[in-house]
Amino acid sequence: MAANSSSLADFLGRHARKLTVMAVALLALVGWGWLVLSVASGRMAGGMGIGMGALAPLFERLAGLMPGGGGGHGAFMPSLEPWGARDIALVLAMWAAMVFAMMLPTAAPTFRAYALKGPHVAAAVMAGYTSIWLGIAVIGTLGQTGLTYLGVLTPHMAPAGTALSASILIAAGIYQFTPLKLSCLIRCRNPYVTDFDQISVGMALQIGIEEGIACLGCCWAMMAVMFAAGMMNLVAMAFLGALMGAEKLVTGMKFTYFLGGTLIVLGMFLASGLFLR
Repeated sequence: MAANSSSLADFLGRHARKLTVMAVALLALVGWGWLVLSVASGRMAGGMGIGMGALAPLFERLAGLMPGGGGGHGAFMPSLEPWGARDIALVLAMWAAMVFAMMLPTAAPTFRAYALKGPHVAAAVMAGYTSIWLGIAVIGTLGQTGLTYLGVLTPHMAPAGTALSASILIAAGIYQFTPLKLSCLIRCRNPYVTDFDQISVGMALQIGIEEGIACLGCCWAMMAVMFAAGMMNLVAMAFLGALMGAEKLVTGMKFTYFLGGTLIVLGMFLASGLFLR
């Protein structure tokens, strides 16, 4: 028994980095799977934002294989009527799925770096990081529920109105140029792996929480763009996730400033259309 345990520990130690990346990929796949099923269940993909119309036939075909649902009230989507506890729970599940699908992959290089200290360290860092974003999922659910009750957002999670979308884009663009963004981005790009000879599980959990807070400071504005693009716009979700991941991998601030300038221009373009009507 001891020999088997030793062999397992040796295996995990030798392949910690690969296993960590595989774990992130698996969790991301679960997140994307839930989101795809949610969109298909709602049978309203065409109204969920730019790019989704082209994918609507695929989601309709997938919806045909699913039991029940329809009319925007499938098994995985909240009702088009005033929301109850079940609907809010489904929105929370959607936010959690977004965390797994969008945010975990952007931190994969960080988790992989900490795996050098052992698989238990990488797992604890991942748990701490995820706890921060799941907390944001709760806040996002409450915010989305409130905005839906106020009529600012639609129950089927179509993009926000023009005024709100323009404001979100401009605010997100401006944030790209702030010192806080720069500080958090630098922290995301430079894990503290080499600062410690040994990392306990408790210390790794604390580091993961710190990594999650830094990532939140780095990415919250880009995440907020989902309100403008449509909360269930999977095309925008994949695109923004790729941008956030790339931003953490490149060096310097040119890419960050480019994103900021682009968001501001898009927001001003939307705002000009609003005022010229």
